[in-house]
Amino acid sequence: PTRSVVVAPFLMAKTATTVRDWQHCVDAKACTAVPKGKPDDPMTNVSWNDARQFAAWLSQATGQAYRLPTEAEWEYAARAGTETRYSWGNAVGPGRAGCKGCGEPVGSQAPSRADAYPPNPFGLYGMGGGVAEWVGDCWHATYQGAPHDGSTAWDAPSCRDRVLRGGSWLDDPGAIRVSSRGFSAATARLPTHGFRLAQSK
Repeated sequence: PTRSVVVAPFLMAKTATTVRDWQHCVDAKACTAVPKGKPDDPMTNVSWNDARQFAAWLSQATGQAYRLPTEAEWEYAARAGTETRYSWGNAVGPGRAGCKGCGEPVGSQAPSRADAYPPNPFGLYGMGGGVAEWVGDCWHATYQGAPHDGSTAWDAPSCRDRVLRGGSWLDDPGAIRVSSRGFSAATARLPTHGFRLAQSK
C-alpha cells in the first residue's frame, strides 16, 4: 500500500559501484568476487553480502561511513521529485535506460557503462536498468507494516532474501519503473546484480 515515509538527508553515489571501484577493494585483499568488464562498467555478480563487505572496506579505508541505501532512500533518489513511471516520464523512449526493450542491442551480454544514459533530475545515473541494485532492506512482499522512518532499513530476524531495485539490462521496461521491486537471496551472485552506496548526512 501507498504510505508516507520520512527520509532524513543523505548522500547517494552518482553511479552504481564500478569495476574500477571494486578492483581497489580486491587489490586491498578485502573483497573476493572477481571483477569482469571494463573499468567504467557497473560491477556485477555481487551478492548482498559482497556489497556490504565492500561498504565496510571503503568505510575503513576512508574513515567515512558508507552503507547500502534503504529501499525508501533508493526510491526517493530514483524518483528525483517526479511522480511518473520513470524519472523522465511515463514511456521508456530511446536512449533513456538500458533494458530489454529499451533499445539495447539484441543479444547484449552485459550492461552498458555506469554513466551511459542521461542522469535523473538529481544527477544520478542508471537508477533504472543497467544493474538491479541491492538495498539494505529485508524482502517483504508488501509495505504493510513498514516503518515510516525511511532512513533505517526494514530488517527481519534471520532474513534470507534482500531487496533489489531498478531492474537490469535483461529486464523488460516494466521492471525498471521507479516503483518496481525485486528480491534475491543475500548470498546470490548473478550477472544482473550490482549496487551503489549511500551515506547519512
